[in-house]
Amino acid sequence: MKYYFRENFRFLYADGALYDSNNNPVYTYENQTIFFPQIDLFRYGEKVGHVKKNFTFFLREYDIFVQERLVDTLNQQFTLFRQELQLDKLGWTVKGDFLALSYQIYDRNGNVICYVDQELFHFTRHYCVNVLDESQELLIILVVLAINQYDKDASAAASSGSHHSNNH
Repeated sequence: MKYYFRENFRFLYADGALYDSNNNPVYTYENQTIFFPQIDLFRYGEKVGHVKKNFTFFLREYDIFVQERLVDTLNQQFTLFRQELQLDKLGWTVKGDFLALSYQIYDRNGNVICYVDQELFHFTRHYCVNVLDESQELLIILVVLAINQYDKDASAAASSGSHHSNNH
């Protein structure tokens, strides 16, 4: 199933939706605050899960909840030549270019269960989420939201680091 992710940015929070191929909103989400991110996910208006950022010193981690049950934590894995994101309990790995919003999610057997590709020429974030394993759709959508927040946090850290280094 293909979904089209569109984000809206408002003062101090962001929200958005995932639309089906007929341009109908299926999932909506709200990021309650940019300071302590918790992203609530709704399917047809009913809350189905959320993503909550963990505050760690060096690595970014995001807890993924279905309803109120913690399912897994998305965390960074550093390899010699590339960066990967991992969900240890599920055995999923995310590979690709996170900053360009072009990546794949693999299950524990190495099968691709989702492709994500950015749609260019938009003012806010727009990308296509192609869910190949529909039995895992909700978890995949929550992981995509966590990666979206991961990307925002990485971009903010990079720009604050470059801004800070330019002042010295």
